[in-house]
Amino acid sequence: MSAAAGEAVGFDRDRVGSYLRDRLAADSLEVTKLKRNVGGMSRETWFVEVSGTRGGAPFTDSLTIRVDHPEGSVVPVSLEREYRVFAALTPTEVPVAEALWYETDGSLIGRAPFYVRRTVPGSASAGRLFAPGNEETRRRIGRHLAERLAAVHTLDWRAAGLGDFMAVPQRPEDCALLELAHYEEAYRAADPEPMPVVEALFSWLKRNVPTEVERVCLVWGDVGVGNFIYDEDRVVALTDWEQAHLGDPMKDWASALWRGADALLPREEMFEAYEKAGGPRIDEERIRYYSVFIDAEYVCTSFPLLSEFGPDRVRDATFARLGMGVPYMCMDHGLRTIGY
Repeated sequence: MSAAAGEAVGFDRDRVGSYLRDRLAADSLEVTKLKRNVGGMSRETWFVEVSGTRGGAPFTDSLTIRVDHPEGSVVPVSLEREYRVFAALTPTEVPVAEALWYETDGSLIGRAPFYVRRTVPGSASAGRLFAPGNEETRRRIGRHLAERLAAVHTLDWRAAGLGDFMAVPQRPEDCALLELAHYEEAYRAADPEPMPVVEALFSWLKRNVPTEVERVCLVWGDVGVGNFIYDEDRVVALTDWEQAHLGDPMKDWASALWRGADALLPREEMFEAYEKAGGPRIDEERIRYYSVFIDAEYVCTSFPLLSEFGPDRVRDATFARLGMGVPYMCMDHGLRTIGY
């Protein structure tokens, strides 16, 4: 999709400019760029660059607007909860984009709710990372990502206020079962066609739930290449917090490996950097368990979308792309992992 086409769908430049002029207390403001991010699937992400004057002085700013698809979110997590995660993490040592405000008034720019955060300079491009000649840069970024993950897992989540709106596991088993129940409920509410493979994955996950977890941590939930911002050889921000929860840190390692983080740096070296930075002890068996969990989770969020796509229903190809490809790949991977 071209930038011009992207602007034609979703937001009006003048309307966004008028809203941001008031919200940023600017004397004058011009939107110099308004473009929807072509990556990411759970929600729409719009990049906005502005310039103007405030208090007689010129200024520029780069902002990001997050809003649900007109048909709703792909993940069974509210936009407000996502915003609250960013807002809670903004003052901590976990690097995220600065959360600015959450808006519920649909009359302002034509859609709501939405939230605004500051855009972090850098790149999330996997293509640039894996370009020939960037081998050493990849290694350094892989090591730094492991260190950033240790910061997530050692964060004092109580002090950050995350326990105020996230379910707090009371038993080791709850680290998996609370999240599993959440995604299974969303899957069944969508009333998809019966899928015996999915039932097999649910059953296995319930029967093999980990009973020993070293500590309850903040879990990022969607770790991997493409879900962080880097600048040169440093990871400067962690993105995609829709699936964040309190639970077992090994779920993040399952996600990281599922999404190819070990292509940056061999897994053993990533584990070493993580533990050296203070992260909890690596447990390969729990990582294997959560690899299956992620397969089930992705099936729950993506499979029902296919029935929503069509000429008289959802027209966004994101829904078809997710519904046609992801669930079948995940079902196959999950069954292979549990021994079928």
